[in-house]
Amino acid sequence: MNKTNRRGFLKSTGILGATLAVGTQFAPSVNGANGTSNSWTTSRGNAGRTGATTDNGPSSNVTTEWSFDMDGGMHTTEPIIDNGIVYLAVSTVQSPSSSNGYVAAYDIKKKATVWKHDNISRPGTPTLGNDTIYFGTYGSEDANSTGFFALDSTSGEVKWRKSTPANISDPLFADGQLFVSTSGGVSQLNPNTGEVIWTTNGINSSACYADGKLFCGEGVALNANDGSVLWDVSGAKDKLQTIMNGTVYSVHNGNGGKPAIKARAVTDGSVQWSYSPNLQNSWWNATLAVANEHVFFCAGNSVQALDAQTGKQAWKHEIDAELTNAPSVGNNTLYVAGRTTLAQDDGDALVVAIDTASGEQKWKYSFGSWDFDEYGPAAKSPVIADGRVYATTYPMGSTLDWMYTEYADFHILGSNNQTTTTDSQPGESTTKTTSAETTTTDSKPSKTTAKTTTSTSAPNQSTTQTTSTTTGMNETTTKINETTTEMSKTTTTESIIGTTETTTTTTSDGQPGFGVLTTIGGLAGLGAYLRSQLKKE
Repeated sequence: MNKTNRRGFLKSTGILGATLAVGTQFAPSVNGANGTSNSWTTSRGNAGRTGATTDNGPSSNVTTEWSFDMDGGMHTTEPIIDNGIVYLAVSTVQSPSSSNGYVAAYDIKKKATVWKHDNISRPGTPTLGNDTIYFGTYGSEDANSTGFFALDSTSGEVKWRKSTPANISDPLFADGQLFVSTSGGVSQLNPNTGEVIWTTNGINSSACYADGKLFCGEGVALNANDGSVLWDVSGAKDKLQTIMNGTVYSVHNGNGGKPAIKARAVTDGSVQWSYSPNLQNSWWNATLAVANEHVFFCAGNSVQALDAQTGKQAWKHEIDAELTNAPSVGNNTLYVAGRTTLAQDDGDALVVAIDTASGEQKWKYSFGSWDFDEYGPAAKSPVIADGRVYATTYPMGSTLDWMYTEYADFHILGSNNQTTTTDSQPGESTTKTTSAETTTTDSKPSKTTAKTTTSTSAPNQSTTQTTSTTTGMNETTTKINETTTEMSKTTTTESIIGTTETTTTTTSDGQPGFGVLTTIGGLAGLGAYLRSQLKKE
């Protein structure tokens, strides 16, 4: 079956809303994060998982610096950035029986592909450290395409790989140490060889890190040097999520009780304060950002800030949009993303910038509409580095897995008086004219014409895409129903995560996926596919 033709994305060069005065605030804390300026090196930015950086994002004259079709999607991963290179973990096939994807590095200024490692199962968000990209994969394909990978960050060549059924994921590199989550527990690996240093069984979650301690999602704190348990509050059934300035922040999603955000002491896990958000039947993302003495979260169409010391609400900002993803902080600005309307088949992807001190809006930027009328596009959680915002778009509300890989784009927003966008793949030399929409407040979009010229020097690449007409992915913005059980934790030095392979390979093109199927969704997917084909005839 021929793949569905992809749509052209109509970029927006406009900024919505007025620019407001910028207040002065404390810089975000990245305690224990090993973060540097101009970087976002792991999921949620740093080892503390604060979702914050001391870098600034774009100023008021926001423009799309670069935009391209990934030939896949990033609905479950986020970009990582370091030294002018952005690394993407992309899914290209997602179904119950197969998954496929690639990890690639792109030069931001040159708008060119540096390297691409493909023909692997769907990759998770990588972590960067030791001049290495570490990531796990999800899938049951050929053993050569699965496992946990350590790639040279400059060349993309494989340094080592662990071929294992233990589902190694959520890597975290901090203070020269590499930590991973497995199906059996949490482990520390030698970052140069993949050799297991210690494993603590009975913990199946990601962790944040500070000052030689790991704080695992189940509610368990570990000594990062040997994996021994420091304290255990797993009975409370709230998820330890991020740490800043000696306080661990956790979230209870509301399953079996009221939703709550809690501040816990790093010494013993005791609760310092607890806040129950009034969701008023709205969905909330339940992923926090912590910076500038505040705790931030999104619920429905509102952004809320709590005082990090007391838990009292500092401010609340409502936006005429659906905010579906986690917030991020760049210096004194909070960035949130979503879609301009709640209507499933309408709206545009957007990013909103808010002053962290006052809660006042600085600017709102729309990416523009696309020519796929089944679902309106939404923007994923923004990533901030080096004066830019990095975000991907996806068809929010769809229950069809293939749509999340077929209808997705990657965007870089910057501060520039000259708009430069492209629909071409990185590494292609292309000159073409595209239709763009400029949208401003209190006016309807007006059609303009923008010329896009991209000149790059990356090697020619060959890409094969498979389109899956399968169903299922539940939105990450829905309420999360978690079942947490108490488990015994023991420390052992035995390897439970397979063997280590040391190889050197030359990488090529490829892509990944994700999914849960339903019969109804399958029929809907077939109908959507056939409609899209008829439109192309």
